[in-house]
Amino acid sequence: MKKIYIILVLVSLLWACNPAKQYIKKGNEFFLLGNYDDAATYFYNALLADPQNLEAKQALKKSANNVLTAKFSQFGKYVVENRDADAVRQYRSNQKYFEKTKSVGVELDWPSMYDEVYLEIKNEYIAKLYSDGLQLMKDNKYDKAEANFSEIAEIDPGYKDATVLRMNSILEPMYQNGMKMLQLENYKEAYKNFDKVYLQDKSYKDVKALREAALGKATVGVGVLPVQNQTHSRNFDTKLYQDIISQMVKGKSPFLKVVERSSLERMLSEQQLGMSGMVDPETAAQAGKIIGLKYVLMSAWSEWDMDQVRPTIDSIEAYEAYVESIPETTPGQMRSITRFKKVKYARHYQKNRVYARVFYQLVSTQTSQIVASEVIAEEKSDEYERFVFKGNVSNLYPELPKGNTLPPAPREWREKFGKTSGTIVSQEELANKLSQTIAIKMADEVRLYVER
Repeated sequence: MKKIYIILVLVSLLWACNPAKQYIKKGNEFFLLGNYDDAATYFYNALLADPQNLEAKQALKKSANNVLTAKFSQFGKYVVENRDADAVRQYRSNQKYFEKTKSVGVELDWPSMYDEVYLEIKNEYIAKLYSDGLQLMKDNKYDKAEANFSEIAEIDPGYKDATVLRMNSILEPMYQNGMKMLQLENYKEAYKNFDKVYLQDKSYKDVKALREAALGKATVGVGVLPVQNQTHSRNFDTKLYQDIISQMVKGKSPFLKVVERSSLERMLSEQQLGMSGMVDPETAAQAGKIIGLKYVLMSAWSEWDMDQVRPTIDSIEAYEAYVESIPETTPGQMRSITRFKKVKYARHYQKNRVYARVFYQLVSTQTSQIVASEVIAEEKSDEYERFVFKGNVSNLYPELPKGNTLPPAPREWREKFGKTSGTIVSQEELANKLSQTIAIKMADEVRLYVER
């Protein structure tokens, strides 16, 4: 009996671990109820789990053939009702269903008598879509025309010039809008439209030349002057200037041309000009205008602070709980009570911090006016804190109890006892991160103004 029981248990486990059998069982239940669609779904999943399952294949063929027959009945109904669009979609849905079952090794009985009917309806439907699409293009309703040609390409990609017309229905409105923006001297929008056309078809009309012309008109030259150091510290201004240039260029805006110090000096020397020492906005604007820039970016590093708490070890008081047994009033009986004793633990602490204050001015070379300015104050810091206690930390509390309840032991406070020794970010690395943060903010703000 014991062996029979074990065998039955193993059989039941194998059954439970065989999803194909479970799917077949469920599919048979739906099949008996006449729900062939759900039945076919379960038999299909059974074959996904066990592709060689003959029972599932036979069951899927039987149930799915019933489903396909019902689908073609719906197709016939659409044909009779002259609902060509629905008939075409239904037939294509039937094809997908046929291919789906075929992918798991079950080929259904395809009713080929419907093929000729579909071919005739499809051609009529595509002809209507094509004709309507042409009219929509004439009416400048390009989005609706695009929908028509997209549907034609999906039903029959080789039908006439649907693919070309579909492309034209996308490109022509963008091209025309680019021409309109060019006439309105909105060169940035003109470039954006021409660029979209160019990326789709570089040979489309004269889009290449128009794109380059619009970009030339839309490009804004910004000269970036070195950061003025108004502090008694060193080096941060050089690093910040490099980061500002890097972030301005990194934006990869087609409309922004960044001119840094070496290029500025060369361009100014060619004009027999020069700028040295402290430069005021008017002087910067005049020089920038002469060399063809639209804006000049000036910045100054005005404040700097560095804090450092070197590794220190402090001794801090806490309270350790312990259990003490005391006699009860009844002779021979004892009870336990929790008491606290004052102890000390060690706190290891270290911190690095850097702070900088920078302000910038974006000067228009046309008016010599400051068109944008901002003060950016940022800091970066890192600290390390670890507690060390020689006893059992789970019995340690930062304060004595109030009343008869144990005091709370903050989770974060106790977790600090489990930390291992570690290092913190150096002041030099913090300064580099601070420089990058300031440069990103400045570049983003300037870019938003210049490109609007």
